[in-house]
Amino acid sequence: MEETFEANTHDDHVKEWIVEFIAVVNGEKHQHLSVLYGTDQNDVQRAMLHELRRIYTDTERIDVTIVRLEEIESEAKGTFFEGLFIP
Repeated sequence: MEETFEANTHDDHVKEWIVEFIAVVNGEKHQHLSVLYGTDQNDVQRAMLHELRRIYTDTERIDVTIVRLEEIESEAKGTFFEGLFIP
């Protein structure tokens, strides 16, 4: 019997997410605003941790407080800046 294909009902394509977070490294607060890519919140949190490890390579402990984590759902219209730039 042939194997049947069923459509995947999960929305598993990569999306853009805006993440605002505060990282405390060696007693200093650093506020970050990043656009990260992932399929869900867990995927975005992993991407955020990779970004933190890339930025703060010389520290063992990074305390993070996520202020905002939301999916970017709309794109700006391309004509918004039309005529504002003159070379």
